[in-house]
Amino acid sequence: MVSRGDLSFQVVDLPDEGVDVEGEVAFSAIDVEDDGVFTFPEALSYALHLAPLDDGILVRGRASGRAVRVCDRCLEPCVVELSAPDVCHLFEHVGRTVVDLTEALREDILLALPQALLCRADCRGLCPQCGCNRNEADCGCHESGADGDADPWGALDDLELGDRA
Repeated sequence: MVSRGDLSFQVVDLPDEGVDVEGEVAFSAIDVEDDGVFTFPEALSYALHLAPLDDGILVRGRASGRAVRVCDRCLEPCVVELSAPDVCHLFEHVGRTVVDLTEALREDILLALPQALLCRADCRGLCPQCGCNRNEADCGCHESGADGDADPWGALDDLELGDRA
C-alpha cells in the first residue's frame, strides 16, 4: 500500500486481513485552520486499520490532537485534548484504487471540538465590575456584592406588593 498524500492511500494490493496505518498530519491538511477561537499548535495523530470489503474499504481506529482555546469564564488560553477514539468509516465502491480519508477525519475532529470550555472546573472567571481575573487575585469587588455572586433576585424581597383582588 502506497500513500499518495497525507491521508490518501492506494489500496490496490490491500491484503484480506487489512493494513494498519499510523502517522501525523497537520490540522491544515484536513482543512481545520486556526480561526481566532481555536489554534492548533501540534499535528493530528492517527492510528487506523484499513480492511477490504466486497466493494469497499472499512476504516476503523482513532485520532487525537491538541488545540488551544480561551476559557469561557476567565479568557485565559488553555489546552484542549481532542480525541476521536472510535473512528469508523465505510467507503463503498472504491474499486480498490485510492481512498482519501481527509474528509472523514476532518468530520471526526470537528465533532470533538468542545462548544464550551473552562480552564478548570472551579474557574472563578472575570470580575464583572473591574475585569480582574479572580483565579489570580481577589479584587475585593465581591464584598460590595458587585461581582455577580450576590442573589440577583434579592432586590425583589424589598418590594411591597399590594393584595390584588
